[in-house]
Amino acid sequence: MKKLAVPLAVFLIGLALTAFSFFGSKKGNADDIDISIEKSAFIMPAAHRVYSNPEAMDGKYYLFKAKITNNSSETLEDVTVKYRIPNYIEWTELTVSGEMFPGQTLVVPCYPKFKNEITEKTTESVEKAEIEISWDGAAEDDVIEEDFTFKLTNRNEYVYTGIKAEEISSYADIYDNDALIACFVTPNDPVVKYYTQNLQEKILKGEAAGISKSEKDAVRFLMGIYEATRLSHMVYSSTKGVPKSTEDVQSLVQQVRLPREVITGNTGLCIELSTLYASILSNAGIDPVIFFIPGHAYPGFRMNGQYYAIEATGINGEGLGGIASAEAAFKKGQEQLQEFMKYAQMGDPRYTFVDIHNVNNQGVTSMDLKDNDFMRKKVDDIVASWSGGQQVSSNNQGNDIRLSDNNLRTNNPLSFSIPAGWQTMMNPVPQIPIVTAQVVAPDQMTTVTIYDIPVSNTQQGMATVNQYLTNFGMQMQYQINGNSISGVTYSANGNFNWIGKAVRRQGGIRIVAVGAPDYLYNQNSGIINQVYNSIQ
Repeated sequence: MKKLAVPLAVFLIGLALTAFSFFGSKKGNADDIDISIEKSAFIMPAAHRVYSNPEAMDGKYYLFKAKITNNSSETLEDVTVKYRIPNYIEWTELTVSGEMFPGQTLVVPCYPKFKNEITEKTTESVEKAEIEISWDGAAEDDVIEEDFTFKLTNRNEYVYTGIKAEEISSYADIYDNDALIACFVTPNDPVVKYYTQNLQEKILKGEAAGISKSEKDAVRFLMGIYEATRLSHMVYSSTKGVPKSTEDVQSLVQQVRLPREVITGNTGLCIELSTLYASILSNAGIDPVIFFIPGHAYPGFRMNGQYYAIEATGINGEGLGGIASAEAAFKKGQEQLQEFMKYAQMGDPRYTFVDIHNVNNQGVTSMDLKDNDFMRKKVDDIVASWSGGQQVSSNNQGNDIRLSDNNLRTNNPLSFSIPAGWQTMMNPVPQIPIVTAQVVAPDQMTTVTIYDIPVSNTQQGMATVNQYLTNFGMQMQYQINGNSISGVTYSANGNFNWIGKAVRRQGGIRIVAVGAPDYLYNQNSGIINQVYNSIQ
């Protein structure tokens, strides 16, 4: 028995030491983990749904991205990243990485899910985001804690760009948030719906232009909106964005009243009148567009590959020498649209537009608003002021409207409008027979490619295109949303960003894609979007 005592004791001591080593060890420590935070300087409550959606605008809008690197010699298991925003969002787990090997880097984006009540925020504030990073076996003092502050604007604040001041290199960068103006277009607002219903009944006598898809009826609907604002003596007031700084971001910031506030306040800026028109048009089933030119914005719509516009500020005589009739305001809008098309087709980045339903499909959606009895009563008072005004009706022969061509009508066999000066090459790549044509801009950079593919749906069509490109050493990533497609083509010559549409044709699917090299895409986005919106 004594002979066994010594070996047994040694065994027990070894077992104890092994156990101690097991329970006392830990994998990694905070000094071996490198973390950097790329953060947004501000969040706009009006766009809270965009910030919460990783698919919106290809994930462009986020609160932060945490870049975590394991510099230890150990593999970390169950690396967990969570965050919270006191008073707004409780601790929320972003990700759990099963294993993180030595030298590995993990990038974790945060798309914050604010409650809808944030759209009731009427004051600006500075908030704090807290981040916590832990892993299996980490001691309490090794859990990494980070925080940063950001500006939470009020619901009416519209910030023109989120690009850092030192990274702004073009006019387009200064207005990088143009698409977010769609968050202020609220066709589902009960107050806007009530106003639209009254407008259709009292001004248009029940006409529903959106259902007929008649361009003349849609123009009369557009003029009907103008007539409603004119009869209620709505006041146009001019203002400019105020430059504001938020840490390393300097941007123009403008207070934008919601359409319901423009209606019930009976006053609006050019951008506010534009979002009002867009909300009413959208509610009626018409595709609204907001046009931006230096120092001004005006509304219109797209139908059957054609664009129309109206000078909404004519209610106060801005630029028209007095209060204009609906016909005069429409004529002025069409003149401005002709000038817009000329400069936009030349690639002038100051001339851009936002196709509201197009960006809606890309995840830029409006906020939900509660019904408001007080505002409905204000609408009733406004509707009462319409009595005695000129009726805008399809049966009104005195208001017959001649529609002029604005050079974006799709009337060529390639299913889109070819801008002036662009070169068309038919069957340019014999090795890829599905390429019917390519249309190239004068700068030789912006290109439209037309594919005709004998397949039954868009998914099969894109798979066929991808296979051909792979055979030529190129790779493609893309997303399909209905008949809209967006993607990037990678090749030895660089990356090519593009957007396009799939169009059904006899014998298959036609895909029309327009784009430019990634370093020129934003600069040429104006003409790219115009071509895209003309595809039929």
